[in-house]
Amino acid sequence: MSKKIIWLIPPVVILFIIILLLLIGREKPPIQEMQQAERAVAEAKQKEADLYAPDIFSKAEESLKRARDLLGEKRYKEAKKAAEETTDFARQAISQVEPNKLKMKAQAEENIANIRAEIDDLKRLVAKPFKRITERERKELEVMIQKWEKEVNDIKAMIGEQKIRQVFDSLNSLKKEVHSKWERFIPSPEKDK
Repeated sequence: MSKKIIWLIPPVVILFIIILLLLIGREKPPIQEMQQAERAVAEAKQKEADLYAPDIFSKAEESLKRARDLLGEKRYKEAKKAAEETTDFARQAISQVEPNKLKMKAQAEENIANIRAEIDDLKRLVAKPFKRITERERKELEVMIQKWEKEVNDIKAMIGEQKIRQVFDSLNSLKKEVHSKWERFIPSPEKDK
């Protein structure tokens, strides 16, 4: 009888060991890493990394999407790695916000100075008689100059509000508009010769 008990024990022990190994070796979802990655991307968005560091921020968003997809596929090791990459990308994006914002602000202020110079040239043109400009064009230009000066003042107010990305975008369109009129009416030195 004791031989029967010994003979029955090894399969039970082997089964128990197999079950134990399966439970121990089983991967767990990287819940904490995923939460940390989602918080990091949300923080980056809140700190406007999507506006001032869009390239690296989009990498963070793509990495987060990939991590979610891998989690859904139960590829937990890869999901954990993608979540950790997401956090790194988001932190990099956050660290680039202020330097990029300062660069954009400096460039915006330089653009404002250039735009004002072109507006001043156009004002001088409107103030004196000039054969290349008709009376109708002169009046239209006066209206445009007033509109542009208001826009420049509004843009300067946005700089004070730290809306640098909006300033930058607004200035680009204003710069094109003013410069096209400036090129049209202000004679270049080559033409004067």
